[in-house]
Amino acid sequence: MKQKKSNSDDILSLLLMCIAAFAIFVKVSNADELLESKNVITFSTAALDNRKALNIEKVYRRALLQNIGNREAVDASSPDNNSAHQDQRTSNWKFIKRIPIVLGLAFFFLLAYIGNRKAVQTTKDKEILKILTQSPPPPSFPPMKDVEEVKQVEEKPTDLNFFVEEEERFKMSDLLEAQANLQGHGLCSSLYKVTLKNNAILAVKRLKQSPVSFDEYSAIMRKIGKLRHPNILPLVGYGFTVEARLLIYKFQHKGSLLALLERYTEGKKDFPWTSRLSIAVGIARGLNYIYQRGEDEQVIPHGNIKLSNILLDDDEMPLISEHGCSKLMDPKKSCLLNANGHTAPEKTFSEQSDVFSFGVILLELLTGKIVEKSGLDLPKWVRAMVREEWTGEVFDKEIAKIAKHAFPLLNISLKCVAHLPQDRPTIAEVLEKIEEVANVHDDLSPASTTSIESNPSCLLHSVVPEEWETPRSIQ
Repeated sequence: MKQKKSNSDDILSLLLMCIAAFAIFVKVSNADELLESKNVITFSTAALDNRKALNIEKVYRRALLQNIGNREAVDASSPDNNSAHQDQRTSNWKFIKRIPIVLGLAFFFLLAYIGNRKAVQTTKDKEILKILTQSPPPPSFPPMKDVEEVKQVEEKPTDLNFFVEEEERFKMSDLLEAQANLQGHGLCSSLYKVTLKNNAILAVKRLKQSPVSFDEYSAIMRKIGKLRHPNILPLVGYGFTVEARLLIYKFQHKGSLLALLERYTEGKKDFPWTSRLSIAVGIARGLNYIYQRGEDEQVIPHGNIKLSNILLDDDEMPLISEHGCSKLMDPKKSCLLNANGHTAPEKTFSEQSDVFSFGVILLELLTGKIVEKSGLDLPKWVRAMVREEWTGEVFDKEIAKIAKHAFPLLNISLKCVAHLPQDRPTIAEVLEKIEEVANVHDDLSPASTTSIESNPSCLLHSVVPEEWETPRSIQ
């Protein structure tokens, strides 16, 4: 109540001071107008001294009569007293006519003052809302040493639920005090790097445009939280608010496969064949784990496999991120199914569409071309090069050194990006073939590399339409 009273006094003071300021700076054309200004000053001063009365009309009348009385006492000794008195009335009438203008301007300044205060408060509220939206409330989900032993507990839409040990959890107050930096944003989501006071660094992804209910969202997140594989980024926790769906991961300092390939193309980092092959094997293993969960479990397709969603751990091994986000999007308005160069022609969420996206990644690793940045239809470009028997020109300079050993991987990738879903291999078949390539590469010697570089004719190797025997084609 004291605060409200103080605010009222401040507003009234501001109003009265605006009136006084206007009167002082009004153009003074004669002595009467100067007296009018003095009347206003007297009125303002008296009103400030009588703010508790809050009766502006009485205060003004008292101040005006006091001023008139003083002037009449002075004018009584003058022979032209009647004339002066008439002038005084005229002057007072002029002043009274100007009162609405003065009050109008004062009211304008008052509105501006109130509007400014509301704008400041609105800005503060937006900042708080932003933190609350990005940083979910305290945890309530039990520890998960063995995910299968999770007990179903009552959840609320404002809860933050964890899939990590108790010591790795954090409170809402920790998030409010944490430093948050925006890492990227798009139509579907925004990604923040959050540093807690204990120096734990998290990646908080905020999903938008999600039509799923709280129960659906929780069910999907529990399935995703069960996934434990060396090549899948584990979900630390999740949250649900009215405006967003929150996914929390451990921050990966090595960045994404997209950033690695960009640094390589800019000449800032080496990206040898062995590293590319290891990354390809890791991604295939992670995807195979997703689709080999068992007959009783409904598989959740990834739906958005691309370079920026393949993160790298401290050993630069691949981690598939954002698995399950496709289930949170509106199928009719999904921003995942856009023309990003990795999306299958049929634009659906399935194993076949994920195989297509993985095939595009394989082509990017072989050619050094980045689809996300260039917008290039990479499968079409590679097929054109092969058709013209310029297969050797497909590889970038690093892969060209061992092109003979890269051809099998190129053949696999072209099978993955077949236009029709039924013409693509399963992810299990893809993994088997890539592991065969990796096993052969273990026997690679410097002599074989030298022979390839000294004999460019071997680069013109037929890739398509040569048949590729897979477990499916043998059956």
